[in-house]
Amino acid sequence: MRRDVLPVLGVTGVGLALGLLAVLLSGTTSVAGPLLALAALIAVLAEVLLERSPRVARSLESAQVGATVRAGARDALLVGFAASWLRDDRSAFLVVAGAVGLVWLLRGGTEVLRHDTVLRREVRVSWRNLDVPAAGVSRPLAPRLLARRDVALSVVLLVLSVIAAARELGAPDAVLWTGAAVAVAVAAGLAALAALDALRVRREPGPERLASLVGERLAALEAEVVLYYSRPEAIGYIANVWMPVLEQLDRSVVVIAREQYNADLVETSTIPVVCVTNATDIERVVPPSVRLAMYPSNVAKNNHLIRMPGIVDVFIGHGDSDKGGSATTLTRIFDEAWVSGPAARERYHVEQVGVRDDQIREIGRPQLAEIERVVAREAVADEPVLEDVPDDVTTVLYAPTREGFFATWQYSSILAQGATILESLLAMPRVRVLFKPHPGTGTDDPAFGAEVERLLALVRAAGEPHEVVESTEGLYTAFNRADVLVSDISSVITDFLASGKPYVVTDPSDGDVDEFRAAFPSAAGAWVLAGDGSGVVEAVEDARGPDRHASERARTAVHLLGESTADPVARFDAAIDEAVVAVAERQRLTSEEASAAGRP
Repeated sequence: MRRDVLPVLGVTGVGLALGLLAVLLSGTTSVAGPLLALAALIAVLAEVLLERSPRVARSLESAQVGATVRAGARDALLVGFAASWLRDDRSAFLVVAGAVGLVWLLRGGTEVLRHDTVLRREVRVSWRNLDVPAAGVSRPLAPRLLARRDVALSVVLLVLSVIAAARELGAPDAVLWTGAAVAVAVAAGLAALAALDALRVRREPGPERLASLVGERLAALEAEVVLYYSRPEAIGYIANVWMPVLEQLDRSVVVIAREQYNADLVETSTIPVVCVTNATDIERVVPPSVRLAMYPSNVAKNNHLIRMPGIVDVFIGHGDSDKGGSATTLTRIFDEAWVSGPAARERYHVEQVGVRDDQIREIGRPQLAEIERVVAREAVADEPVLEDVPDDVTTVLYAPTREGFFATWQYSSILAQGATILESLLAMPRVRVLFKPHPGTGTDDPAFGAEVERLLALVRAAGEPHEVVESTEGLYTAFNRADVLVSDISSVITDFLASGKPYVVTDPSDGDVDEFRAAFPSAAGAWVLAGDGSGVVEAVEDARGPDRHASERARTAVHLLGESTADPVARFDAAIDEAVVAVAERQRLTSEEASAAGRP
């Protein structure tokens, strides 16, 4: 049980103990009545605390000490007190007991109605960049009051406790009846609000119908392509790396995200983004017109769409790299895996993970159209002009990757080399440093996150012309501003190859350079930075001087990215055309076979 539950549980326990003591002392001493009223007041305090701490309330529910149990115990103590104290005043007892019974029934009715309303108003499907007629959902009626119903009903208990004690002390019938009427009226008012809200929501489409309405709207748009996005953590770049490409397609595309926090991070103003949190709604939302589903991430929730027939399922990833996660057995469940170039195909063969060669399709990297390819440094139109930066300054982008999910997938230089790399670069003359760490750094290991914060402070303290590249600036924009890249084994270096500019790849393990290049083909055209990272000075000097890796860098770019084309998006579009035609042909043949066999 959570530790923060204990104070509230203690307050509740004290209130119930005082109520029990009042019952035991009833009929023997005048102290019993005030004790009962005090117990009821403490009950109000406990419910106020719980109303402000929803997580504590949920913990109490899981420990079988929920609102219904608490209210039932208090009501039982009140009736027991009245039965003992007012045993010689039958009419007064009936008024108190009757009021308690009515309040209890009204409370039960309120809870049933509220539960039904919450389920019907549950937001399991949300959307943007999409007009869905007749899909409005009303705001809850008096949400703050109904959310505090347990507090209000605890006040009702306090009123009934006070009139029960006051009656024995000689209060007239008018006080008794008035107090009981007020208590019942409050409970009845809450029940009436809940009933009215329930009637309103019943006139609106429920979660299932709402999902179907979204699906009908996507069917009307003849949506053919789905980008299916799910991640356990809130990371938008995995989907966003594909948005500029998908926005250029002539086909109707929709993004389906499985978590609201990830749907909010998808950056597009034209493509419909639909968030589906419940697996059972996938079939309602995805229309029959969909022919192709693309998956940028390998997660368990992919299965919820893959199980649907009639769709070509393609793993597209979010970057091409030599990381261990780039060639896994999980890819076998997809119809195809679309990769950048020959290196990715070879990667699957080397790893022997069971992916057939005919599942792999080389499509290049359509996103790389944003990257400027240069032979000699040229000015970038949108780049800010810094008067104190000489014309022959070399801009070095240090863009390290995040920590690995597993120990064998640990490629980040942050802890092993990061500080030395930045300190060495900042001390070099005629060098401007751009620092852009991976946005997910520290998610799995807080030590990496803490070190990134220290490195960010280091670059900011150095001042101009050095700069921290803010998260709002895309990675490819940073590429276009840089003359040299320093990065780790990741898709960052693969994408940077499209620029034709020199790059440095870190080796935090400090192993043999030739063995490193053999293990990671993307480093074949790079200066490999081993040791503590201080060799970055020599690497940058070579990049802006003899550039001894230029020829091998060009060969590496073709190996990883495939042959460059005038329009890299056209190659991707052609792959979509082939996949859509293939699934349509497959469905036609299946239909003909069924007709020939006399099946419906």
